[in-house]
Amino acid sequence: MKNNNTICEHNYAMKIEKKLTLKNFCTNHTGKMKGMISLSTACLCNKYCMVRKKLPGSICEHCYACAMAKRYTALNKKLVDNYNLLTNEDIAIEDMPILNVLICRLESFGDIANIQQVKNYFTLCNANPKVQFTLWTKNPTIIKSAMEFYGIDKPENLIIIQSSIMVNKVSKVHHDFIDKVFTVYDKEHAEKVDINCGARSCATCQRCYKKTNDIEYVNELLK
Repeated sequence: MKNNNTICEHNYAMKIEKKLTLKNFCTNHTGKMKGMISLSTACLCNKYCMVRKKLPGSICEHCYACAMAKRYTALNKKLVDNYNLLTNEDIAIEDMPILNVLICRLESFGDIANIQQVKNYFTLCNANPKVQFTLWTKNPTIIKSAMEFYGIDKPENLIIIQSSIMVNKVSKVHHDFIDKVFTVYDKEHAEKVDINCGARSCATCQRCYKKTNDIEYVNELLK
């Protein structure tokens, strides 16, 4: 963890500008995320991610984001910069970028780490009311704490998906702001459920980006 802390803190020693720009967004996705725009933070900096990565049977044991962050240093630098900015600074709505897209994913590599990050994501959504945002998280209690602490409501253009921590086991939902649950199954257990995700194009499917459908549980095959 010593090396991870060094990586995560190297930019915070410098003055952080309280402005989020389009440079913070990742647009060079591949695979099912090809063509998508997302804003993410560094999983290597997130204490919750690091603890769950060591949890037997968790999806975090198979974390592709950690592997990619360690392999691609330029990507990780951007994710670390985002982490330091979003979790430490209160970004005003006038400092949020205006996105010329229909849909945007929040956290395709990391997860929310504290209530400040939640507040900033809510502000980003409010600054772009015509964009449909979707946030994946295994930390819904942080969202609840942020809403109570700051007295803020979930934006209407935000879908919150609770990611199941364990493979083959759907996490229980305890908060009414959760719209969908995303669970990963191995081949043995996949035969017992409807695998309605997996290897599709997110840009064309958009199953996770629409509130109008009746799909509450999204299931993916473990890669």
